[in-house]
Amino acid sequence: MTDSAFHLRQTALGLERLAALLRAQQWREPDEHALHPAQRALLELLGEDKRGWRVGELAQRLGVSAASASDSIAALEARALVRRARDPDDGRAVRVHPSRRGLAWLRRSRARGGAGERLLATLEPQDLAAFSRSLQLLILQAQQEGLATGLRTCAGCEFFRPFEGRGEQPHFCALVGAPFGDAQLRVDCAEQRPRGMEKGVAAVDAVAQRFRAGAAGEKTSRGGRAPPRRHSASAE
Repeated sequence: MTDSAFHLRQTALGLERLAALLRAQQWREPDEHALHPAQRALLELLGEDKRGWRVGELAQRLGVSAASASDSIAALEARALVRRARDPDDGRAVRVHPSRRGLAWLRRSRARGGAGERLLATLEPQDLAAFSRSLQLLILQAQQEGLATGLRTCAGCEFFRPFEGRGEQPHFCALVGAPFGDAQLRVDCAEQRPRGMEKGVAAVDAVAQRFRAGAAGEKTSRGGRAPPRRHSASAE
């Protein structure tokens, strides 16, 4: 095995095992907080939008089957953490909402933080920033390969302009018209508009290349004077 192949295999193995450990940790929490990872993910998603979600929408966002999403909803209903209500736009359809108890669960869970957050908090700021950028690229690649469908990242967004400047806020969001830094990169943004749906895979590849090039340039030019920002209409 070459050094490159060995490095890839060991890194992938580390990610897989760390993910498994974090999921297992969710079951070791106090009884009132312990939820199956699939149920936890669904409840957290429900907490993002007051309009509620249809089962099909939840399944698509989570990358699971409608049957699997329905099973998770039923389990959460049994614990009075979610409720169903008629869709105001279509009386034949049903939307799922977090119950008051479910919202309280989310508040307590977020206040306590998770094992993943505690581990990430041990990284130096520059290491966490590099990890956040790498995570954006990994998710983008996973989406191109059909491995992930629901995550709405900055890197996959029509409005994202990576590394149009330097310093603490090198990126730019064309939706809100504001610069931002690595600490504000989002894995799931409600306002995201998928770039690939309208401009194709080539545009997504161009953004990824610019993201990588900007990150490399940022390393070699820290402390230098930032050039004036020129916010282009596209990120190619």
